[in-house]
Amino acid sequence: MSQDDRTLYFASLCEQLYIPKSPQERENIQKILEYSFPTFADEAGSGIAIGMPPVLDGRQSFVITSPTDTASALRVLLENSPSPYVQTFSLSRLKQLISAQFSIFDGETKLQLRTFLLEYAFMHPDLQPFVITQLASVLALLTRLGWQDVEEYRNVQQDINQFYQASVDHRIVGMQILAIIIQDINAPSPPRNSAKFRKAAGGFRDTQLFSIFESAFETLEGLLQRTIPFEKAGQEERMRDATLNVLVRCLSYDFAGTSLDEAGEDIGTVQIPATWRPIYERDNFLPIFFTAYREFSPPHSSKVMECLVQIASTRKALFSVEAERAKFISGMMQGIRDIIVTSQGMNNTDNYNEFCRFLHRFRASAPLNELTEKHDYIELIELIADFTLKAFQSWKWAPDTASYLLGFWSRNVNSMSYYQKLGEATIQKLENITVELTRTYVSAQVESVATRIEEGLDDPLENEDALVETLGMLGQIARCKYEESSAALVAVFDPIALQYQELISQASSGMSGEEFKEALEVIETKFAWLVYVISAFVGGRPAYLSSDDLDAIDGELTVKVLQLMEVNQILQNQHGAAVLNQKLDTAFVYFFQQFRKSYIGESNGKSVYKKMTEMFGVSDQVTMLNVIMQKIISNLQFWGDNELVIRRTLELFNDLAGGYSALKNLRKLDTTQLILQNHMSSEFAFFESEKHRQNRMLYYQVLCKILFAEDNCEREFIEFMKPFDLRFKSLASLDSVEAFRQEHVRRALQDLFRDLRGFITPIQSRRNFTLFFEWFYPDYMPILLRGLEAWSPTPVANTLLKFFAEFVHNKSQRLNFEISSPNGILIFRDTSQILTTYGSRVLEQQITDESRKYPFKYKGISICFTILSRCMGGRYINFGVFWLYQDKAIDEAFSMIFQLMLSIPLQDLMYFMIVLEYRGRRHKGQGVGDKEMCCCVLLCAAGFPKLTKAFFSMLDDFTHEQFMALPSLSPDTFLYMMRACEQGVEYTETWLSTMSPALWQRRLRRQNFFNGHPYNNNDSSSNSNSLLSTSPDLMVDRRRSSVAFPSTHWLMGYLVQFPQVLPSLFATLFGLILFDDNTEQWSLSRPLYSIMLLQKEYAIKYTSEVINRQLPERREFVAKALNNLMDGINWSLCVKDRERFSQNVSAFKRELSMNNVVLVPLSPPNYN
Repeated sequence: MSQDDRTLYFASLCEQLYIPKSPQERENIQKILEYSFPTFADEAGSGIAIGMPPVLDGRQSFVITSPTDTASALRVLLENSPSPYVQTFSLSRLKQLISAQFSIFDGETKLQLRTFLLEYAFMHPDLQPFVITQLASVLALLTRLGWQDVEEYRNVQQDINQFYQASVDHRIVGMQILAIIIQDINAPSPPRNSAKFRKAAGGFRDTQLFSIFESAFETLEGLLQRTIPFEKAGQEERMRDATLNVLVRCLSYDFAGTSLDEAGEDIGTVQIPATWRPIYERDNFLPIFFTAYREFSPPHSSKVMECLVQIASTRKALFSVEAERAKFISGMMQGIRDIIVTSQGMNNTDNYNEFCRFLHRFRASAPLNELTEKHDYIELIELIADFTLKAFQSWKWAPDTASYLLGFWSRNVNSMSYYQKLGEATIQKLENITVELTRTYVSAQVESVATRIEEGLDDPLENEDALVETLGMLGQIARCKYEESSAALVAVFDPIALQYQELISQASSGMSGEEFKEALEVIETKFAWLVYVISAFVGGRPAYLSSDDLDAIDGELTVKVLQLMEVNQILQNQHGAAVLNQKLDTAFVYFFQQFRKSYIGESNGKSVYKKMTEMFGVSDQVTMLNVIMQKIISNLQFWGDNELVIRRTLELFNDLAGGYSALKNLRKLDTTQLILQNHMSSEFAFFESEKHRQNRMLYYQVLCKILFAEDNCEREFIEFMKPFDLRFKSLASLDSVEAFRQEHVRRALQDLFRDLRGFITPIQSRRNFTLFFEWFYPDYMPILLRGLEAWSPTPVANTLLKFFAEFVHNKSQRLNFEISSPNGILIFRDTSQILTTYGSRVLEQQITDESRKYPFKYKGISICFTILSRCMGGRYINFGVFWLYQDKAIDEAFSMIFQLMLSIPLQDLMYFMIVLEYRGRRHKGQGVGDKEMCCCVLLCAAGFPKLTKAFFSMLDDFTHEQFMALPSLSPDTFLYMMRACEQGVEYTETWLSTMSPALWQRRLRRQNFFNGHPYNNNDSSSNSNSLLSTSPDLMVDRRRSSVAFPSTHWLMGYLVQFPQVLPSLFATLFGLILFDDNTEQWSLSRPLYSIMLLQKEYAIKYTSEVINRQLPERREFVAKALNNLMDGINWSLCVKDRERFSQNVSAFKRELSMNNVVLVPLSPPNYN
């Protein structure tokens, strides 16, 4: 086939890929293209994961045998086809190839790739914007990967200059490329190349970014001065867009290297480097941006404002002298004044939002004393105050700006407390402004309620987290002049209270039900706003600035809330669920949370109760707690169908039980005693709904804390458990497994054991847990066993297993028994029965639906792993007794766990490891590109992290003692454990990447105790003796078991039978240390050293391969550094040698880093 025909063929495929007739066609086309242009990044290392697609004739394909061939083929395709579909696919595939195989390209190929991309962009200035974006993204990846090694990659600005010197279209393309490169180089780094990418970002910042910014600034200047000749329509708009994109990304660069998310960071200081000082101190620097904002129309004006937001956040130390800083502040203040006075651009929402953000960021970086020193400060602050008041009233126009403006004013108020030389006029002006701001904001939000309801607009009350953050700033503002601000709030509150009373009276006199409900919703939603605002006021009480007068004001506000709540409670009692308002009740709960924070606990604040004593007889914390408890009980009675209100109510209940003194007081209350004595009352409607599963657990956790708050509570405990006794007795009356499978029994089982799990979870003391243990065990254990027998392996069984996992959890040593007690042995026998009952049934089922895999299989298995882990790690079960008397319980338990383990494919157990294929296997010649990386992220989000964690936690406890005590282990189980641990070393999660080496270290230390180990290549008899001399651990293991060990342990046999195990692990561990950027060198070095003792010849061979793989000019340096790893080592397992090796590994990594050496990874290791 000719080159032209081949190009046309692949162009047609690319078009079908992006415009398919069906998903199946797209999938087939994608397979053909991936086969034709392999990245050599699949599991087999060939890049061709499937056989040749049947529709692909081999004559149509390029001849490709290496990644370099793939790059050449993609280049040919790009050069010969103008199709945007071809361009999109080719650039996307090229990026995947570079990401996977950059390290194996030779220097000439790396240069050719970059040169080709630049020339291609230069020769085609009419490329589609999305194609330019892709091309620039590939250039950015090349720059990041090759920054340290390829000098030509560091001349970004110089490379783009050729675009600047050509036509206007070329200049636009050059700036578009620069904007993407800056964005991508500054992007968060994947784990595999994080250190390399950080160095590239730092080098780019230090050598390229300023010149790029300076050039873009000069272009902006030229656009304003009309000195750039444009030849075609639309060029000026495109030039503006490209220039502003470059400027925004330069100013938003992560100069400090902290990788902050700029979208969520609105209070940080931009750490502009000192080298940028000259341009910042130019006389026309700020005027240029304010002029551009004034002259450009949206969306370009909003991008200019984005630049000003970043400029406003500039660090103070950038400026050389105070005069320059003062000039900068004055320029900013003048620009703000001009925008407010002229309302320039304020009819555009993007401009408006960015300007509010600009005010916030400017105030965050400019101290109040710097602003007040300026002669026009009072005028400016009045203008901003007027702007803010109008913004509050125009909530419908720009609903997202309130938080920025409140942030601006809250910073002013907070600064007033520690700047003592502001002047009386300034202080008085700010105080008066804060009162007006409070009044206007509260009035505007209350008045907006009817409109929001009528037009179905977004309601801030439905997002409590964001609302609380915003109102917290309002509370700080109000504290500036608290009496007047509170009076302004009350002035809004009282008229609505009158309307509320009138509405209730009208309802009693014949007002229609529907009309009443609509009016009631509006008024109660207004009250919800007011209660949240009062909560912010009360919760903002600063302990260090509190006074009796201010506390008395809080008391008056609290009275308003209590009066409202009383009326609302009467209304609920009369009309029931028909008049419930979720927003108002959650506001009440939030108010009590804030009141608790400020006045309940160790706080004094007696003045707050003065007004409450007059109105309600609430004179101290105890009586206030009683009021709160009454509201909690009311919510539990009325809100049975609302999960949110019940959850917030129980969270408040839990908070009240959190402090020592508050908990003691809480337990004494009659209302609390009423709950303890009637905790399963049918009046608590939330018990009837299954949506409250987690809420039920939290409910019993709180009751447990309250019940055990007193030391002598045995009698009360027995009374408390009587309702549970009745529930167990009803289940005990069932005489068959079929009876347990009834639907109402299922619900009863789940509710019962979920409640009990919640109850025992917070128990810490041995005395209290013993009360529960003796009540439950062994009388009610058969119910649990029969429930599991009936409902395994459905999700119902998971609830029962979770209870048992908590029951056997020896946290805080709560399960320690007397030395003569058989309880530990009995518990493990029941554990064995539970594991075998559930496990046998879960192994019988076949699950093909991925969505059912976790709830119907892996969740239960993970809980089984947790149960066994807690039994082994709890240290209250004498496993030696089971081995000594050859009790079948321990064999059955381990046998079932191993069967469950083997039923999980490693790709499911290590679902989160797919990202690891990108991070940790590059030294094996593997990697993934962008498309695969996106899949990784999705798979990670849908994986089974709880299963992974439970498995490795179980394995960790298993290897402490039981690993060597086992008389035998199947080869499949042994290999599964070895492979899982090897992959676990490469896991991105720190807990696992450190746990896996610890597992290996324990195994290898014990493995080395066997005399005559076939892998022990030590020639020195003294070393052999030193290994044998450390065998007390082995003797202990043997003494723990009465099982006769064969002369050769099974572990020895498997290491002979599977000789690849240790070399594979060595390559993984050593590869992570050599080629990966991680902070776990110490934990990796411990097992690595043990393997090196056993695999000395292979270690030498592997090290030689590493040296030979490096660039010729670096081999001597690398050889010397690797030889230093064994400096001072005597090749023994003594502590001194292990510690010395770990220190040498750390020194080795430091030496590589100091010399900017990145080792070239090896190809897949050869174990022959």
